[in-house]
Amino acid sequence: MVVRANSIFFIWNIALGILKRDSIVTYVRKIFTGKSILKFLVLNESPLAGHLWYLGAILYVLVIVLLVDRFNCKKVLYYLTPVLLIADLVFGKYSLLIFHREFPYILVRNFLCVGIPYFCIGNLIREKRCSEKWNRKILQVLIVVFTITSLAERFVLVSAGLNATRDHYLSTTFLAICLFVYTLKSNWHNKGLAVIGRKCSTWLYIIHPIFITAFSVATGKLGIKSIYRCVAPIVTYCATLTFLIVMCRLKSLLVKNNQRK
Repeated sequence: MVVRANSIFFIWNIALGILKRDSIVTYVRKIFTGKSILKFLVLNESPLAGHLWYLGAILYVLVIVLLVDRFNCKKVLYYLTPVLLIADLVFGKYSLLIFHREFPYILVRNFLCVGIPYFCIGNLIREKRCSEKWNRKILQVLIVVFTITSLAERFVLVSAGLNATRDHYLSTTFLAICLFVYTLKSNWHNKGLAVIGRKCSTWLYIIHPIFITAFSVATGKLGIKSIYRCVAPIVTYCATLTFLIVMCRLKSLLVKNNQRK
């Protein structure tokens, strides 16, 4: 998945470069430097597309969990989870408040400070059967509360001029936990949207920037960019999802035809 996703954006970026009449050789030299490769290997930062850090982080987390399971010391990761989350906050969103300076966000937006903690949280939710034990009404209230506190955190930091680049607030983790558990408790596993989500969510995340760029260029040439900005997120989401559903259907048809032969 990591190789496929990065290959897609390598081809896409070269295609964009050709359209813009940029130097392809210069682009290739720029992305394949020792520094960019080191960032990719150590901090999951892809030189081809920033959002692809997530895939490298997942891969690293799975390898770490596999090794930890072999030595039967999974609890070590659980104990490290709050420490790593605090590190993300201290050196990320609250770095301007605490240190009066920002650190490169890739130092915390990686497998270590994001991947491992959230993987462990998800694992604990499953192990402790939180979706069975937690009350739905209380979850609804908590979702509202943590949404408000997240917005309040942002408002305070922006007002004080201390809103660092990272998007992980103190309330974000608690909001995410409540949303995860509430979704599991709602028992949507067999419904159409859940099926589409399971099949398309990863690729939806991977390729949506391609549609963002394509629509941005198209609307700019048509002179409707200011109007498009108001509906850009939903248009991008719907277009990407429609594309993926069509591709899934075509893939299914091809598989069926091959089986018949």
